[in-house]
Amino acid sequence: MSIPAWEPIPDDHPLAHLEGVTVRMDRDAESGAWVTYVPELNGISTFGEMQNQAIESTRDMIRAYLESVEDLQLPVPLGRDDVRKIRTFLG
Repeated sequence: MSIPAWEPIPDDHPLAHLEGVTVRMDRDAESGAWVTYVPELNGISTFGEMQNQAIESTRDMIRAYLESVEDLQLPVPLGRDDVRKIRTFLG
């Protein structure tokens, strides 16, 4: 089994310019789904059948991750400024 060559998401998508985290994307060879991965947020990952679906799922996943760690009073692996920028960016 080979390790995927994660790539940044397309530069024309707003998430490509999100400060504080890197969103990487790869196509799963078996299912054909697009898989995204955010290494700075404990490696959270999601997918979509189409590239744009995977990216939008990633937006929702990041938002839900930040809400969850706050609700559970867990440490966020980012600085407060980065979290504030991400929350502002994602709305």
